[in-house]
Amino acid sequence: MILYVLILTLGVFLAAQVGRFEAPSGSRQKALDKVLLAGLFFLLFVPAALRIYTGNDYRTYIVRFHDVNVGNYVVTEPGFNALVKGIYTFLGDEHFLAVFAVFAFGTVLFFLAGIYRQSRDFALSFFLFMALGMYFQTYNTVRYYFALSLVFCSMHYVVRREYEKFVPLLLLASVFHKSALVVLVAYPFARMHWRKWFAPVLAVFGVSGLFLKEQYMAVFLKLYPSYLEEEEYLAGSGISYINILRCLAVIVLCAVFYKQAVKEDAAACFYLKLNVLALLMYGCFSFVPFVSRIGYYFNICQILLIPLVITKLAGKSRKIVLGVTIAAGLLYFAMFLRQAEDIYIKILPYSTWLSESGPLVPVY
Repeated sequence: MILYVLILTLGVFLAAQVGRFEAPSGSRQKALDKVLLAGLFFLLFVPAALRIYTGNDYRTYIVRFHDVNVGNYVVTEPGFNALVKGIYTFLGDEHFLAVFAVFAFGTVLFFLAGIYRQSRDFALSFFLFMALGMYFQTYNTVRYYFALSLVFCSMHYVVRREYEKFVPLLLLASVFHKSALVVLVAYPFARMHWRKWFAPVLAVFGVSGLFLKEQYMAVFLKLYPSYLEEEEYLAGSGISYINILRCLAVIVLCAVFYKQAVKEDAAACFYLKLNVLALLMYGCFSFVPFVSRIGYYFNICQILLIPLVITKLAGKSRKIVLGVTIAAGLLYFAMFLRQAEDIYIKILPYSTWLSESGPLVPVY
């Protein structure tokens, strides 16, 4: 736990120095930003790469790596399979630590690049990324979070309506986790101008999720038949009250300062609509297996939207909203750490292979 607090504290300190002054390309500030970003990258990458048996599915992934390598039947996507097979072939043995390190490298790299490129306040966005547990959750379901990092970066192209760049990046994400394909429709839809009749249509769609669970599940299982093989997945994820509250809080924030901070900003409008979609998912489609994985594609933008709104405020309003945001983030982080030993998270206790005695031989 102390390690995670130190990572958050040191990371926020470094992030606060990034982009402190407006500076042209080639300036001293830009050079300093590169050094600071490199420091942040290694601060996040090294603990993720050195961990062993930390994460609720770490051992499960070792088995998956082995099955991919020996040609057993697997339900994982072709991009994931090709990368694992390529690493094992290149190294000449089943060095599972190297695979985890490669995924950690890519995931941290794309998340940091996405925050730096898209955020109006890098330090606050980085703080939210850490405090909301998003970084630490990358220790689990590594292929999903790698796909999520790519999807996160793709938002930049949707805001600019550069779909010729968005689609290839999204398709790349989908070959590691095909749930990313939902974004292919959802993001352009959220970028559209929503007419007044969209609201009742979305409301009806949401309510239908409460009464047509079997019909929706039949469609879902045709798209993702691998869930049929593991019955516990079919129980759904349960209602995530914390994610519902997060979405509601962000929507209320945007509603209060709509004219001042959202209405005339294309990125803010896009992020706000994604939060509405996330609220629909968490509130009305909790029966979908691992609904949070779909919901994260929508509410990951909160780390961009909240700082964006705050940068548009001034005076007392800005101080109050910023203070509440930081306090809420720290409270959320404390609650997250309290649950970090839970079987569904299991990022505590943290273990590193540097302290392991004897050869690191996977057990199947």
